Order: sequence, then structure tokens, then C-alpha cells
Amino acid sequence: MIVQITDVWRQYRMGGADPVAALRGASLAIEAGEFTCLLGKSGSGKSTLMNLIGGLDRPTRGSIEVDRVELSRMSARELSLYRREKIGFVFQSFNLVGSMRAWENVSLPLVFAGVPRAERKRRADAMLERVGLARRTDHRPTELSGGEQQRVAFARALISHPRILLGDEPTGNLDSATSEQIMALMVEENGRGTTIIMVTHDPDLAQRYASRIVRMADGVVVGDTRRDGQFSAGIAHPATSA
Repeated sequence: MIVQITDVWRQYRMGGADPVAALRGASLAIEAGEFTCLLGKSGSGKSTLMNLIGGLDRPTRGSIEVDRVELSRMSARELSLYRREKIGFVFQSFNLVGSMRAWENVSLPLVFAGVPRAERKRRADAMLERVGLARRTDHRPTELSGGEQQRVAFARALISHPRILLGDEPTGNLDSATSEQIMALMVEENGRGTTIIMVTHDPDLAQRYASRIVRMADGVVVGDTRRDGQFSAGIAHPATSA
């Protein structure tokens, strides 16, 4: 089991109002090598859950273990190392640095890892070739199409060979043809053994590409379907006060 989520709550305080619960006791276990889609409407808690798995946020209560390590016990520095070494992120907005060339954007995680410039360039060029951008290595984001920018972001997410790739609506800003190209890259990466966890509100996208669909609503897991047709109802914990 690579990810174990147990009775996780995440509450936010908005000014002086009562806390708002984005997650209300969500529980989920993900096996290494799975391609899991977190499917649900806006406000269902799927992006909040993904951010917690990625170490971008901490739960109000409950447990999140990755590789049998409890994330809530990590210091800020340890979480930073965790994100750098084990997690790759692909977001709906490409989050590229406008002043940097494609290879420089891809190699950015290697800068923080202390990798020498020549080695960063070699590895970034190889990754860009893999995603079909060998001729775009010196182009800046404004010189690239939306699909090309997302492929640069995808290459950046993979440059450190993460165990888990997190995608938050990675095709949300792309046309259908370009979306299929990005999804094909994700399927290919999953075939290499990388665990994929992707957030989407599009059931068709989930059905076409994921090996497992986890449905979320009102901050809990309400359904869990695998490609082989197995189904298990999610455990919806009572929305009692935290």
C-alpha cells in the first residue's frame, strides 16, 4: 500500500465564521502502480485530498501515510524533501516561469536538489524529447501552445522520477485532441510503474483512462470502482462536529 488515508478531516476558518469542512472523515487506500481518478463535483473535497497527499497542506485530524510514513509528523523541511523526491505535480494552470526556457523550467526541481547545470540540461533535454518537444527546448512559455506548455509541465513533474504523480484537472485548459495527448503520456508513465492520482470532474475522462475511479461528495469517499468492475461503497462518516 503506497497511500493510506484514514478518517481525514480538513477544516478552514473563514474570518470569524464557523469552520468550513472540506473533508469530513475521508478514508482511502491506494496501491502502488494504480491509476486512480478522484471524481466529483466542485466542492466535493477531491482537490483538498490531493493537496494533502502531496504534502501541500496538513489535515485538521486523521492520518495520511505514504510509504508507511505519517505526513503529519514531518517537519516543514521534511515535507519539502518529500515533495521533491517522491511527488510530481501537474496542475490545470501550467505554472511555468515565463522568463525561463523550456529546459530551464523542466530542470527547476534539479536546481533545488543541487544538480550541476550541465547535468540538468542533459536530463531536461532527454525528458523534453520523451514528451515530443525536442525542438522546443529553448522556447519560453509565451512561444509555446497550451498543449506544449502542459507537456513542459509534465516533463518537469517527472524529472526527479517521482513515485507518485498528482494531476489536478491537468487537461482542464486544453482542447480535446491535446487532452488525449496529455492523457496518453500519463498512461505511458503509469505503465512504467508510477502511481497516478488524478483529480477530475469529467466522468468520461475517468472511465477512459483510469484503472480505478474513486467518487467523492461532501468531503467523503462515496464510491470506489475498479476497471475489472469490482465495486465497494465508500465509507461516509457522519458529518459530526470536529
